[in-house]
Amino acid sequence: MLKSWEYIIQTKKENIDFINKIVEAYDGIGNVRTLDNKNGLIKIITNSFFLDDMDKVLVKLKEHDVFIKVVEKREWLGVL
Repeated sequence: MLKSWEYIIQTKKENIDFINKIVEAYDGIGNVRTLDNKNGLIKIITNSFFLDDMDKVLVKLKEHDVFIKVVEKREWLGVL
């Protein structure tokens, strides 16, 4: 059974749109929601099928000097 997961991520304000575009480029891998634009806090919602892929995307972004700190990775709490 597929479960939904969410990543709570700290980044720089100027990275939010770029991260969103990268995640959108991988059709269906996840949805990015901005929690606090001023402080660079976002949420990425995905499902258990894409967890490994999402982890790889985040690692690749870090390798390209995009500041990403995964604050929490958990089952989705049901809040967009």
